[in-house]
Amino acid sequence: MAPLFDSQDLVNQLALLAEPRLRQLLRLGSARHVYDPHPGLPGSKYFAAEGEVLLSGFARAVEPYQNIERFLAREKAISFLVEPGLLPIAKAIATEARGRRLLVTRKPAPRPTDQGATAHLPGIGVRLLLHTGPETTLTWECLYGAL
Repeated sequence: MAPLFDSQDLVNQLALLAEPRLRQLLRLGSARHVYDPHPGLPGSKYFAAEGEVLLSGFARAVEPYQNIERFLAREKAISFLVEPGLLPIAKAIATEARGRRLLVTRKPAPRPTDQGATAHLPGIGVRLLLHTGPETTLTWECLYGAL
């Protein structure tokens, strides 16, 4: 049975809903945030004025949903789709940035095995991947490093 929603529209909407919430959760304090829009892999490097930053952190949260249509209303989407994916990502990034002066995030490079609709949180480097099938999965990924 075909889903009752457009996958690409849904991940685009989730990315727009998630961006302000992630910024609120991060509270970087003294760390300056730099977003590198070029896709990368764990272990890649970013060259900043402060020095070389190894992007060794890779956070991933995968949430399975049997009937994702139940959560398409805005309030439910934030509570049941955005929050469960963002919290582990925000915790990993905030832990890495604690006590550091520079945080670099980069969107993860797509893998050949990726299937589904993809979106990116603007200016942060978090990638969303929505795969629909017998079981719908919503994957949140971020590549980051700190100096």
